[in-house]
Amino acid sequence: MGPVALFDKSFLQSLSVDESVWFDHFFVANISPLFYIETLADLDKEMSRGKTAEQVVGNIAEKAPQMSGAANISHLDLLVGSLMGYPVSMTNRPVIGGGRQVEAAGKRGVNFDLSPEAKAFNRWQDGEYQKLEREFARAWRAQIKGMTFESSASYAQKLGVDISSCKNMNDAANAANRIVNLTNKPYELIGFIVNAVGIPREYQQKLVRRYQIAGFPPLTRFAPYAAHVIKVEVFFHICVSRGFISADRPSNKIDIAYLHYLPFCNVFISGDKLHRSTVDLFLKDDQRFVWGPDLKMDLGRLNAHYMEFPQEVKDKGVLSFASRPPTEVDYLTSELWDLLGPSWRNSEGDTAPITQETNDKILEHVKQFTDAPTLPPDGIVDPLDEVDSVSLQRSVRRKRGSWYQVPKDLKDG
Repeated sequence: MGPVALFDKSFLQSLSVDESVWFDHFFVANISPLFYIETLADLDKEMSRGKTAEQVVGNIAEKAPQMSGAANISHLDLLVGSLMGYPVSMTNRPVIGGGRQVEAAGKRGVNFDLSPEAKAFNRWQDGEYQKLEREFARAWRAQIKGMTFESSASYAQKLGVDISSCKNMNDAANAANRIVNLTNKPYELIGFIVNAVGIPREYQQKLVRRYQIAGFPPLTRFAPYAAHVIKVEVFFHICVSRGFISADRPSNKIDIAYLHYLPFCNVFISGDKLHRSTVDLFLKDDQRFVWGPDLKMDLGRLNAHYMEFPQEVKDKGVLSFASRPPTEVDYLTSELWDLLGPSWRNSEGDTAPITQETNDKILEHVKQFTDAPTLPPDGIVDPLDEVDSVSLQRSVRRKRGSWYQVPKDLKDG
């Protein structure tokens, strides 16, 4: 398992199908809802210009990750949850929903069925597109654009922050950081958040009460993930108002929203200039921004490297002969794996394939959990790390591009 990679649509779109296989194989993809929104937005836009759905979406759906990774919960849902007191894990891993707690053979487990996004990509690869999905994406897009921080200047003044003194993006980030660390004007801060984010009325009183009981700590301690989102949004609107970011490009609002998912990845990959100029202001020391064209080139080099392998080796599937990136040549992918620690370089390399008997036992164990009924509410365990097993269902095509993702002779089912 490689580093968790958040990526934007421009990066995946730039890849060949073969390059996308290696991205999927060597990275754990965090598929943000924004990627889904952008893809369906393109479908609506280009079909209105006379293109077919297959021309617009089929190609990018073919490149969507299948082997690893997961679809992250929307930052809007996580933001409200954070403010309401539900902890949001910010440990460089995707936050996924839909898990079912089950029990089998005296052990507890959590099953994550195939996500709606993965099902959608599978349909798109087969040329099937549902009107409901496009309408859902439109609603998501409108919700994101509905977050309005245009009054940041007046609220910042109430909170004692003068954004007119911001001379560059660095100053804007510092000003936004001061706002989420304030403790002396709690009601002004909560008023700012409620109005800007659009907190549903039924939650507002509970939010204020929670903040009072907590003793009005800085937002970074009261609701860390909410503080991250607010900081990004305030930064963006300061930059727009000061002219550091163009107000004439509507897509900037969606592009900046990718930064809300930074707490859920090791690397962020993009070919977008706005991301390149802003993301370093929000990354932690153990994270890295990767310029999309650089990684595309590296994946192309890896593809050429593995193309030299004998056909009988390639027929066994990429999992059997490339369990880790090569170490004998300097690859960017190998360098990014070092974010997880150097120990992988000292391992013995690709492992021998497991026996059919062992494989059957593993499948039987997994099947026990995936077929088990969901536990009743009074049987749910908390926290999640008390469970013995976690399984995620995936739908994987036998062959993509030039590569068998699973053994060529693997039986269906």
